[in-house]
Amino acid sequence: MSALKYSPIVKINENKRDNFSAFQARYHAFGELMSPAIGFDHFHMNKDVFGAHRHVHMSALSYLFEDSVAYHNTDSIGTDLIITPGSLLWTWAGSGVVHHEVPTVEGGEVHGLQLFLDIPAATRTLPPKSVYIPLEKMPVVTGDGSTVKVVMGKAGDAINATQTPEPVTLLDVKLSAGKTTDYALPAGWNGTVYVLTGSVAVNTTKLNSNEAVAFGSADADEKITFTAAADSRFLLISGAPIAHA
Repeated sequence: MSALKYSPIVKINENKRDNFSAFQARYHAFGELMSPAIGFDHFHMNKDVFGAHRHVHMSALSYLFEDSVAYHNTDSIGTDLIITPGSLLWTWAGSGVVHHEVPTVEGGEVHGLQLFLDIPAATRTLPPKSVYIPLEKMPVVTGDGSTVKVVMGKAGDAINATQTPEPVTLLDVKLSAGKTTDYALPAGWNGTVYVLTGSVAVNTTKLNSNEAVAFGSADADEKITFTAAADSRFLLISGAPIAHA
């Protein structure tokens, strides 16, 4: 029987440039336990920094926090929409897509998470597509000192009904000091936790703000318990790892 494994705790460093800053994490710091994620940027941006750019053989997801201005997304498959605060756009690049995201307010600050996911080799030559999940489609579960927003996927009995290209869960969790909440990690899945603010123990692994840990590779469902040492907010990304020959 394979027990739950953990990566080292990773301190996420901030990269700053004109009109853009981001705490950037990449898979090589976590090993295979981060898969299907290959990285993320927790970013602030107040100008069109990157211009139109191409993604291929992967997914790029843009999730905005509630204090963000809206984000205008256009791409080469005809997507033209406004990502509103609290919402998410999943751009599944497949064989390749060019997209462009800019703040809707000149000088306004976009605050969000750009999440990069691997995709199975067998689907990499398929045409690109996009899926938009507005805030109002995301269930929110409140408990004793906890608020769990199901951005996609599920948490317990709370299920986000939006059909996504792959079965991935993203939870945005607020947890008061001294309180706990649990997540059932499915057998064979991996998870990554990133602490935005505060201090949280993932089972017995203690994380502070801008720290992350990945875990998984268990062959049975695992109960993951989160305990806050201070008022905290963290993200949980989980999904089945992507194997490549």
